[in-house]
Amino acid sequence: MHHISEVRIQNFKSISDGLFPLSHYTPLVGYNNAGKTNIIRAIGWVIKRSSLPIDDFHHADQPIIVEAEISGITGEVLDAIGNAHRGRIEPLIVDGRIRMRRTQTTPGQTATAIRFEVLRRENGQDEWAVNPAGIDAAMGALFPEPIFIGAMENATEDVGKFGSGTTIGKLLKEIMTPVIDRHSPVVAEALLDVGRRLSANAVDKDETLVDLDGRIQSELSKLFPGVTAKTHIPVPEFADFMKSATLRIFEEGYESPDGRDASSFGHGAQRSIQIALIKCLAEVRRAGVENAGRTTLLLIDEPELYLHPQAIEVVRAALNRLAGDGYQIVITTHSANMISRSDAPNTLLIRRSAAEGTKCYPRMQDAVKTAIDDADHQSEALFALSNSNKILFSERVVITEGKTERTILPAIFYDVLGVTPGEDKIGLVDIGGTPNIPDTMKVLRAMGVPCKAIVDLDFAFRIAPIKGLLDPAHADLAACKTILGQLRNDGHVGLDADGLPTKHNGVPAAVAYEMLARQADAIPCITRLHEELKTIGVWIWTKGAIEAHLGIAKTNAAHMAFIAGLADDTYKAAIPDYQSVSNAMAWAHI
Repeated sequence: MHHISEVRIQNFKSISDGLFPLSHYTPLVGYNNAGKTNIIRAIGWVIKRSSLPIDDFHHADQPIIVEAEISGITGEVLDAIGNAHRGRIEPLIVDGRIRMRRTQTTPGQTATAIRFEVLRRENGQDEWAVNPAGIDAAMGALFPEPIFIGAMENATEDVGKFGSGTTIGKLLKEIMTPVIDRHSPVVAEALLDVGRRLSANAVDKDETLVDLDGRIQSELSKLFPGVTAKTHIPVPEFADFMKSATLRIFEEGYESPDGRDASSFGHGAQRSIQIALIKCLAEVRRAGVENAGRTTLLLIDEPELYLHPQAIEVVRAALNRLAGDGYQIVITTHSANMISRSDAPNTLLIRRSAAEGTKCYPRMQDAVKTAIDDADHQSEALFALSNSNKILFSERVVITEGKTERTILPAIFYDVLGVTPGEDKIGLVDIGGTPNIPDTMKVLRAMGVPCKAIVDLDFAFRIAPIKGLLDPAHADLAACKTILGQLRNDGHVGLDADGLPTKHNGVPAAVAYEMLARQADAIPCITRLHEELKTIGVWIWTKGAIEAHLGIAKTNAAHMAFIAGLADDTYKAAIPDYQSVSNAMAWAHI
């Protein structure tokens, strides 16, 4: 389906000038007040114009301009919208795309004065054409009125009161015509007798009203002779009854024959009802013949608000199923549950600064292509990153290696710094194997996300030289390999063809690196390697692995015992090298 693939927003609220790529399902992630809601409101405005007040202007003396690129306009889409609309749109399509923009030059400018333009190619040159005849209606054939649901809006009113802007109002409006056609004749006939008694000149007018007419006429004739006034009470049409329509809620186990108002339920129930109505509205609109060939924008601010984690997953799955099937969905979210692995590459990281306003970092999928040349490695890195949603919800990332780090580093971080990694806006993530770490760091930096890595000693020997982080002929690497050769000759370790530790007599290679780290001649070499890698954001455990620094085993029981022991100063004083691990946490914090 066609969709808005890119939007450029200028001078709208917190957005000075921002470019935002969009997909069929685009989550916007960022801290509070980053400007996420401003983005979805601007997207809605470019489709449905309205006069914007001064509060919507980033600078009051500059115009608001929102430019959108619509992609995926195929022959099938044009066939579906009819010949009249097709004739206006088709000449504007270049490679299946159309670019359009709206401009409001001053606050409070009338909606009719807001300029609408489309990019048109003439003689090989692109130029903006102002309001070509019929183009607004033709664009409406591609995109009907967006559905916007705000995070902090009154859910009770949205699901319980009829109105042009409420979800229940929009839903009933979609189905009103057949209901009116079916029932209005019966209602009109029933009200006909009432109308004969309430209208101004009714023959059988109600005697109380006739008496009131006489009193009014008596007083009026003294002031304006020849002028007559009579009461008139119009009989409502059937459509007027729809305006008082509402939603009544029935709950199993509670006696309430007439149901209850949504306001009697908690926020979670209200939000669930709201989301259910949105899904229903989407389905009803999709079934409408007049909506063939259209893509409806669903713009939802924090759909997970007030919902249980399992309910959040249900909502995410439902919205994902709608995306691309006649709907383009853009959401703001603070929940990793709203972003699946397949959604992560298209998620936008939104940030705001005083100097530049609201911006978005490069998407994960775009950063991967920028940072990594090899297609196979691109795929591996994207897969690894997509499985680490914490990356999307952190201001900085520290990549860790191994189960021990994942389990105990948060406790050490808190013990050393007095805050959790999350409070420090740091995401501790494991991306599935040390070979992925250098590429992951490249991608994160291409996305604009500061990152560091904490790894075992073997990283310096096996990964860093291959990935260009250390010179393969590095003197300290060579010196350590010589020492490893001596340990092998003494029967302590096993080495592979590259002269690096391998499993030996049932003992894992990691033990060999810990043995190397204890050799007096190796310690200065490892220290220099450690300092060199630190300068590029990589911390290696100089004793081989974190367990060697802490004097614990690689077991869950040992991890839990260590975390419990941190509260005991005597226990902590007996840790072999707690200072080095503390230093690592301080380094990660900076």
